[in-house]
Amino acid sequence: MKQLQLSFTERLGKGRHPASRLRKIGRIPAVIYGPSGSFPVSIDGRDFRMLMRQKGDAAATIQLASDAKKVLSIINEIQHNAITDRFMHVDFQEISEKEPFQIMVPIHVKGEAYGVKNEKAMLEVVRREVMIRCLPKDLIEAIEVDVTDLHSGQNIHIKNLPHFEGVEYPGDPNGVVIACIGEEQEESAEASTEEAAA
Repeated sequence: MKQLQLSFTERLGKGRHPASRLRKIGRIPAVIYGPSGSFPVSIDGRDFRMLMRQKGDAAATIQLASDAKKVLSIINEIQHNAITDRFMHVDFQEISEKEPFQIMVPIHVKGEAYGVKNEKAMLEVVRREVMIRCLPKDLIEAIEVDVTDLHSGQNIHIKNLPHFEGVEYPGDPNGVVIACIGEEQEESAEASTEEAAA
């Protein structure tokens, strides 16, 4: 499990103007919500950028701390400026060490599929992330999926993903994660698209 640290300061002002003033001095407006309620905070922009570099695409918990309190959390949503890509606002979801929670975890593909190597198939990663449910102590950073034995026309479903102690997959067990698409499937899909257009 990857756990990161981040300091925060509670903020009193709400709305566009107080948020703009915070951004001008290098801070990011944020909110923490969960069992303890919902309260607005601000975080240092440089510290948050460093945290995101540390985090990468991994699933991680974040220990938020101020002079008065500590909150275990995960990032629920990040808002960016569409032009500058600056962080504009962050939503943190409070979690409990004793209660299971749900989080999206990235899929990492390992190996070269047999179907791609020998059967002229194409590998398609249908889901880049998958939902898991676990206690914070059981959180995994990513799910590595070995596609070496995947033949043309075969799929890897949620129910085929690796088992981890304390981790559940609450989604549809038959949901496709990775597909090895053969030439016949591609031609059939193209024909269906043409018929629909006609």
